[in-house]
Amino acid sequence: MTTKQRLHLIVFILFLVLSSSYLAQSTGFMGTRLQIGYGLHASPALIGSNANNESIFGNHGSATTGEAAFNTIHEGFLEFAASSKWMICFSARYYKTTNDNSKAFNNNSGSYSGYNANQIDFYDRNPSGYYTMQGLTYTLYFKYFGSRYVAPWGRYVMFGPTLNTVKATYDPTIMKARGRYYDQNSYYYSTDTTITNFGPTTQKFKGLNFMLGFGRSRIVGNRVTIDYGVNVQFFSALSTIFDIGENPANLIDRKAEVNESNYIERTVRYRVRGVNRLNVFLKIGVLLF
Repeated sequence: MTTKQRLHLIVFILFLVLSSSYLAQSTGFMGTRLQIGYGLHASPALIGSNANNESIFGNHGSATTGEAAFNTIHEGFLEFAASSKWMICFSARYYKTTNDNSKAFNNNSGSYSGYNANQIDFYDRNPSGYYTMQGLTYTLYFKYFGSRYVAPWGRYVMFGPTLNTVKATYDPTIMKARGRYYDQNSYYYSTDTTITNFGPTTQKFKGLNFMLGFGRSRIVGNRVTIDYGVNVQFFSALSTIFDIGENPANLIDRKAEVNESNYIERTVRYRVRGVNRLNVFLKIGVLLF
């Protein structure tokens, strides 16, 4: 073997060694670090109403009940393999739903419950109709894969903080309540009226939560990922017993008074919790590089 041939052999061996070392230390499945994709989340609308103002059981609101009804959430996500076991991820989820106005006002029909002149007392226990909601949820989350798996392939647990934002909109021709004015000075109920003003017709809200979940990811053709599992928003799950156990026909404590001007503000978070409390999901992703 000539000197030139030996040199070529040494270079070839070094190339193999360096390549093997690189592949052994690379992160992610077959060295892939980044994936992007779409997910669909779903949960049954047991008590609250879905985007079509439908509910399986309902809660004394305006929702149509008695048939299968589901909440759906659409998600776009970006995930980066920081190591063979950990992924750093970001997602944005979008959903539409309604609130069927099951929450009661703070006073019984026709009873005087305050001390302001020209107070409005309500014949109706709660407003008729519903208002619509459009939600955007932003989540920075982390995935940890089990000992037998390499991200993003296999079983994993995930967790991270979420920012829930929602825009609520009502139509005064749909959402209304019957009431009558009470004049404290004359102690006399005057003209009956229909309340259609529940604050600005469009109102925006936001709040923090914490997402927990688990799932499993499979890889097809070394490029496409199929991901399925379950996730919950922790503080929404904790509130389940209070949201289900609350009877909206009961009087509400004065400290948490619900009236026409703050009705949406007092009720919108109940519906946000319901949509995000627990969801099963199916995601399709593409491994980029």
